Parts: sequence; C-alpha cells; structure tokens
Amino acid sequence: MSHPLIAAHRGANEFLPEHSLAAFRQAIVEGADGFEFDIRLTADGHLVLHHDRTVKRTSDGKGAVADLTLAQLREFNFAYQYPDCAGNPEAERIPTLEDVFELVVDSGKDLKLLVEAKHPSKFGPRLELRLWETLRRWPGIDVTVMSFSRAALKTWRGLDEDTPLVWIFEYPFRRPPEGVQILSSRVDYIDSTPDFVERSHEAGYEVYTWTVNDADTAHRMAGLEVDLIISDRPAAIRQTLTG
Repeated sequence: MSHPLIAAHRGANEFLPEHSLAAFRQAIVEGADGFEFDIRLTADGHLVLHHDRTVKRTSDGKGAVADLTLAQLREFNFAYQYPDCAGNPEAERIPTLEDVFELVVDSGKDLKLLVEAKHPSKFGPRLELRLWETLRRWPGIDVTVMSFSRAALKTWRGLDEDTPLVWIFEYPFRRPPEGVQILSSRVDYIDSTPDFVERSHEAGYEVYTWTVNDADTAHRMAGLEVDLIISDRPAAIRQTLTG
C-alpha cells in the first residue's frame, strides 16, 4: 500500500455514479488502497450505500432512504445522470453493504473499507447494531468505522472494542471522543492549521483528510504527512504523488 494511503471517495466517481458498484470496481482498477463510503438503514432494515438523507439528488426517484424499502430503492435509477452507464446494473442500482463486501472478496485485493455511519438517523443506534451484526458475518473484511456523531462512535465502541474508529469533524476542533484512534477533517481545515497533523501524531492519532482531487493539494497533504487521503480520482492522485 502507498503512503499516504489513497481511498476512493464513494468509489472512483469522477465519471461514474457515486456509491455505485461500478465506481468501486473502477477504484480497484485504479489501484486505490481502499474505499470510503456512507451507509444508511432502509425501512426494512437493509444497510445501503448512500450519502444524502433523500434520493432526490442521486436518482430519478424521491423520498428518504429511511422511509423506503430496499425493493423500492431498487426501482430507482441511480445513474440517470450518466448516459454512458445506461443498461449497466452496477451503475444504476443502489448497492447494499454486502454487495460491496462481495466485490472486495471477489477482487482478491487487500482493501481498506472506511464505513461512515450517517447520522442523524431516525433509527438511532440500530444503524450501528446492524453494521456490527453484518461485520460478524464477514470476518475477513478490513473495516474502519467513521462518524461525525459522538453518540454513534460511543455506541460502536460498546459493541466492538477492536475495530478502528474515526471521528470526522469540521469546525471547531474539540476533544476527540473516547475510543477513537483516527481524526478526519477537510483539507481546508488541515491547511488552516498546519501543525494539526504533527500534534495529532504526537498525541497518538492518525489523520485522514478529504476530498483531495488535484496535484497541489495532494502534495501539500503528503508533505504534512497525513496518513490517508480520500479522493474521487484515486489513480490521478497516486500518479501525481509517485510520478
């Protein structure tokens, strides 16, 4: 794996629908060290990959993920804004968490999965519980759990003592939640606080940052010795750092 590690942001989604299996498959082709993605719980208890509360921005459907069943979500086209993806079910269909796990296992690659539990959620801690139950069925998957929510991280640590935890924050920086090993923030925060990475490392934390899509930003973040950068363009970012 590279250093810093490069994780595909919702898959390699520069030209493919975010969070689609097609975007994750492309990230594997591009040599990403792993994926970053968001999970939400459907009305019938399935974990699906989706960032927004509703599907309005990303699909031809409407409604909140939490109010729709998996079958209803699968009626929507999540690639309707991508004409080149017409007829490709891996681009059009919302994936479940286990769909992504199957893709990773089938790839035979050692991939790091950064799973963000999206909150607020009307299901509360049921989201973390369902994630924990799912991971128990996939013991070989390398998962790191992330969230902005302190409550979600506390819930997770009560379920599992070993999985690495990432606290995602924006402004202002406060004392990290207990049980967290990794801190993650936007590149503009890292840029505005140039000693943050060094101080975090001294305190025993790793540092991840997002979203790095250009050469100058990639070199700045690498120069500050961040541990992982999240990018929509993993191949381009790897090339600029190694070429």
